[in-house]
Amino acid sequence: MNSFADGKDGLNVSETDRSSLRVHDNRTGYSYTIPIHHNSINASDFTQVKCPSNGYHADQNDQGIRIYDPGYSNTAVSESEITYIDGVKGVIQYRGYPIEDILGKKGFIDTAHLLIWGKWPSDEEAIKLQKGFNGVQLPDQSVFNVIRSFPREGSPMGMMIAGLTALQSNQMDLIPAYAARNLYLGNADLVDQQIIKFMSSFAVITAAAYCHHTGRTFTNPRQELSYIENFQLMMGHVDHNTGLPNPRYVKYMEQLWILIADHEMTCSTAALLQTASSLPDVISCMVSAISAMYGPLHGGAIEVAYKSFEAIGSIENVQAKIDRVKAGKERLFGYGHRIYRVNDPRYVFIRQIMAEMQDEISNDPLLKIAFEVDRIAAEDDYFISRKLKPNADLFAALIYKAMGFPADFILPISLISRTQGFMAHWKEAMSGTARIWRPRQIYVGDLDRKMAE
Repeated sequence: MNSFADGKDGLNVSETDRSSLRVHDNRTGYSYTIPIHHNSINASDFTQVKCPSNGYHADQNDQGIRIYDPGYSNTAVSESEITYIDGVKGVIQYRGYPIEDILGKKGFIDTAHLLIWGKWPSDEEAIKLQKGFNGVQLPDQSVFNVIRSFPREGSPMGMMIAGLTALQSNQMDLIPAYAARNLYLGNADLVDQQIIKFMSSFAVITAAAYCHHTGRTFTNPRQELSYIENFQLMMGHVDHNTGLPNPRYVKYMEQLWILIADHEMTCSTAALLQTASSLPDVISCMVSAISAMYGPLHGGAIEVAYKSFEAIGSIENVQAKIDRVKAGKERLFGYGHRIYRVNDPRYVFIRQIMAEMQDEISNDPLLKIAFEVDRIAAEDDYFISRKLKPNADLFAALIYKAMGFPADFILPISLISRTQGFMAHWKEAMSGTARIWRPRQIYVGDLDRKMAE
């Protein structure tokens, strides 16, 4: 995009300027025309809008006027072909395919291939990808030792991060700084190899962390099982009669992993891409994403919501909790979303899965409380008028709880379901050009202060 200064002329808009933004700087009297592309403008085009020579000299800079947007609330940091979201209409599409058309027709391997490689796999490609996952060797024993060095009651997310950094230390030749050269930018073959290796190894590390945390015995994956079947097998979540994962739970987890596969530019995705812009290895990028997801304003909100449900105590206390929320005394975690102003489109399908798990849900007191909260909130004008809809990630977590996973391990499972999306974004970033993300700041402190004599 090329903008240009129009000088101090009038603001008449010609036919050629229809796809542009006219900006008039009242400080200088100059006008500028900024091209509009995909209903967006390039922030760099504003570098021509210079500050007058008088005034606070910290404002004088070569970058011209700056765009102030705390939290990136209306800033697009990249172009992407992976996921499209319309929060007003309640639309999610992967590579142009609506999720409602994908669910029930395609499986985890298909969706992962679509997100990462941009197309549905042929039968041969799907088999090759699954064999690729199963063909990755187990991490070195030192990785398991690092995980098991944690207190059992310690943070599972911390165990996973430590396991990943231990894995990283076993493959130093794949770290660009250590190799002293670029390894991944523009190197699609190596990127693809690392994606398959990472997704396989991360499932093992997550399962090993789960087994250590819960006191279970880790079970090695089997060649003939799918990615999700092996994930449940490694964690010891199997039918006691067959020694294999429950097919119902495999089906439900696969459906959830399709629904939660990617959600565009989330906080954790942005953290991954911020790190990726400096061109490190994929593990470094994922550690950034995991750390971002652990925060209570992002993925960690799931764990906070669970603890708030536990604090309610019983169904009889739910209305009192709702009343405190409406009075502004407490928050109701798991409700409201920065993107959606209608029901999260994933929520409809998650409710369908819940309907098939009524036996498990009816036996769990915590889930009864969660559903009573949902029932009251859905009928209360306070929530309706504020468009406070249930968060799909929270109710996906309720399904994991119904499957028998402890509340403090639901976030790690949600994280691994997002790995396919993270890998798609990393691959897309590595197919672009080298440009480190370096946001600006606005300095508002004192200048030119004198030291005391």
